[in-house]
Amino acid sequence: MKKKFSLLLLFLILIVCVSSVGYVKYHSNENNNAAKIEKIKNKDLKIVALGDSLTQGVGDPTNKGGYVSRIQNKLKDNGFKKITTYNYGIAGQRSDQINKRINNNTNNLSSQLEKANLITLTVGGNDLLQGLQKNALVDSHDTFEKNMDREVQKYKDNLSILLKNIRKYNNKAPVYIFGIYNPIYVYFANVSVINEYVGQINDITQNQIANNYKMHFVDISFLSYGQYNTKEKQRKLRDMNQDTSPFDVNKLSNANGEINDYISPKDHFHPNNLGYNYMTNQLFSKINKFNDWG
Repeated sequence: MKKKFSLLLLFLILIVCVSSVGYVKYHSNENNNAAKIEKIKNKDLKIVALGDSLTQGVGDPTNKGGYVSRIQNKLKDNGFKKITTYNYGIAGQRSDQINKRINNNTNNLSSQLEKANLITLTVGGNDLLQGLQKNALVDSHDTFEKNMDREVQKYKDNLSILLKNIRKYNNKAPVYIFGIYNPIYVYFANVSVINEYVGQINDITQNQIANNYKMHFVDISFLSYGQYNTKEKQRKLRDMNQDTSPFDVNKLSNANGEINDYISPKDHFHPNNLGYNYMTNQLFSKINKFNDWG
C-alpha cells in the first residue's frame, strides 16, 4: 500500500514539475513576444501591396484603397508608430501580369519590394475568371474540364514563378497572400462548378505557400456567402435558386441592389465597405498571429 502511495505521489510531483516548467516557459515566451512587438511598433515600417483589383480597392465606397489603407489605420490604432503603404494593385491583372510588373520595375515596384517589411498579395481571381470566360460556351463537359485543368495548371506554374520572384527581391519580409472567393454565389447557389474551381485555386495557393519561408494564407472565402453564413441559410438560398441557369446573366444585370451584404452593388463582384473591413480584419489577425515582420 505504501509502495503504491509512493508511486502515486511521485507521479503527482512529476506532473506538477512538468506543469511548472511549461508555465515558466510559456510566460517567458509570452514576455519575449510582447517585447518584440513593442520594439517593432517603434520602427518605421513599409508595407508593399501587390495584386489585382482587390488590392487596388475597386468597390471601396471610400475610394481610399480598400484593405491597404484600412490595415495601415488599424496598425496605427494598435500602437504602430509609423506605417507607410505602397499600393501596387491593378484591376484585371493575372499572376503572370503582376510578375511582369516586378520584372520591369514598373513604378519602382521591385525597388520598393526590396525595402518592404511586409508584403501583401491578392492573386488568382483573374486567372480563374479568364479561364471560365474562355470556356463558358464549351458544350462538352469533358472538353470543359480538360481546358480548365490546363488553366488551373497554368496558374500553379505562374504563381510559383511569382513567389520566387518576390523572394528574389526580398527574402526576409513576410508575405500575406489572400485567397479568392465566389462573388456571385448568392445568385447561382446551385451552380457548383465555380465554387469547385475557387476551391482548387485556393488549394494551389495554400500548397505553394506551405513550401515558402514566411508566407501566409489569408482566407476570405467567407465573402462568397456573406450573411448566408450557415448551412441552413445556404440550403434556403439553393431552394430559391433551383431553376437558375449558369448563363442567366440577366439575373445580375436586373438585380435591385446587392443581396450579399459584403459585395458592392455597383458590380456584384468586388467587396464593399463591409467586405474590405472583413479582409482587413483577416489580415490583421494573421499579422498578429505570426508577428514575423522583416
